[in-house]
Amino acid sequence: MSQIFDIGLNAKLNEFAGKFVIRRTEENDSEIFENFANYVVASNLLEEELENVKSVSTNKAQGIDGLVIIVNNKLIAEETDLNKFGPIEQIKFKIGFIQSTIKNSFDEQKLSAFTSEVVKFLAGEIDIEPYSAIYKKLLDEDGNFFNRIVETPRVSLFFLSARTSHILSNEKYESEKRKITGRKDIENKCVLDEIKILQKEEIKLEYDKISKFHSAQLKFDKSVLLLPVENVELSLLTTIKFSELKKLILTSDGTLKEKLFIENVRNFIGNTPVNNDIKKTLDNTNDRTYFPFLNNGLSIICDKIERQPVVENGFTLTFPRIINGCQTTNILYKKFKEQSENIDDVEVVAKIISTRNNELKKSIIYAANNQNSIDNDLQSLNELHKKTEIYFSGKTECNFRLFFERLRGQFSSITPSYSKVDIETLARVYTSVFLNKPHEMKSNALLVIEQLQKEGKIFNNSISEATYYYCGVLWYWFNHLLVNGSLLMRSKTMDMHILLACNVLLEMKNQKSIDEKITFLGEETNAKSIFSETTTLLNSKDYLFDRRGFYSAVKTTKLINEVKSATILSTKTTNSANDC
Repeated sequence: MSQIFDIGLNAKLNEFAGKFVIRRTEENDSEIFENFANYVVASNLLEEELENVKSVSTNKAQGIDGLVIIVNNKLIAEETDLNKFGPIEQIKFKIGFIQSTIKNSFDEQKLSAFTSEVVKFLAGEIDIEPYSAIYKKLLDEDGNFFNRIVETPRVSLFFLSARTSHILSNEKYESEKRKITGRKDIENKCVLDEIKILQKEEIKLEYDKISKFHSAQLKFDKSVLLLPVENVELSLLTTIKFSELKKLILTSDGTLKEKLFIENVRNFIGNTPVNNDIKKTLDNTNDRTYFPFLNNGLSIICDKIERQPVVENGFTLTFPRIINGCQTTNILYKKFKEQSENIDDVEVVAKIISTRNNELKKSIIYAANNQNSIDNDLQSLNELHKKTEIYFSGKTECNFRLFFERLRGQFSSITPSYSKVDIETLARVYTSVFLNKPHEMKSNALLVIEQLQKEGKIFNNSISEATYYYCGVLWYWFNHLLVNGSLLMRSKTMDMHILLACNVLLEMKNQKSIDEKITFLGEETNAKSIFSETTTLLNSKDYLFDRRGFYSAVKTTKLINEVKSATILSTKTTNSANDC
């Protein structure tokens, strides 16, 4: 394989390809770098590692490779993600646009075309789904979000040139900026933050930042080290001032890190009596001194705790997560955002435990939360999901292994990320494949799943663990083949329809039982064949690509019937040829 990249950048591309199980060839360097560029920029905008590299891809849209919409520090990859915000929650959002090139000379023409396409997107002159629908919904003056937006959305452009060290003239840079700032039709809709040119040296630096998002360096006030036991090398009881806690819980722009609570099975539950008491303590200057005595504090779990060699009482926490204390953290954050008084000196009690043992992690999380009167809300720990997790853990295919992440984040170090399947993903795939509702997994998936669960149509004891595992297999192969460039989709919104149609095709090819389907898909050649046939078939159905075609129940039914008919016709043609 010929060497076209700087040695250091090539090493990082290899590491990236390994993480997502992407096979590098001389023919796919451009596509791999495009995915790499999207991953680097999105991770840095989020200040956390992007797990699904295709979640920000524009699927070959002209002039724009990647599009990152972040609302309240959450990545919005689909319309349905907007349902994760409360009905009165204030909204702040930003958008990052990404374009990349591996040409050996700096391509000013491509940069100019990139900026022009961004302007067209912001002005509503082009559609890039699902991002256009998300953007329009956020800025719809008659919608649910517009009046909750608290500041003008910020826009950034990132142009990554892998093989150059070009100095762009200030005149050219300002000219590209004026394309956006000079447009009257978008001047009140967004503010241009920056147009950032990243070339080979800058790209390497941005990539190296990503690993640092996995750790936090904190200084504790008073600590008691607990004796080490099996699977727990180091743990401590401590107090931490809010001035230090901010380093753990806030992003660089002062937003609360949503993924910090990745293993906390409770959401912030608002103005309860307990939460009101916490707030009153913080509001009263005299009572604040007693905060560590009046509040239970935080429970934090992490993969590793290390002493900092030169900082007294300094520790580095790797993959830290707050598993108990969500309410306390949220109220401290709200008080901080009020900016009425400085609360940096408020002390918070914390129990910090390090372990890489997944079984022990689950026990600790359950114990930390089960002491509260919320055990009925611990859906992620119920017996049905536990049985599913055990089934997943006992299955190993020749080409891959799947992990059911019933406690989000419990397999944080597993790669590729698409080999991990969480509860929401299982529900979306099952609803699409077995309930024939892929069209309902687009804009309101969470609400639909919640209703189906109330009706007993998903996650009930009549559904076998093997069925959920089969859903995981479909999800794995779809993502693996997509990231390796083996699937060419006309639209990003066709993902769940592809999974549905794959299942229909398998049944029409006499793979009737769940076990037969799993066995068949255990071979990569079989998986590639069935997914390629399915995607080609769907790409030919123009009615699906009409406006919001993948959101239509009528068109889903039509597709199912046509997939069946196409398979029957193909079988008859093959039999006729054999007879000849």
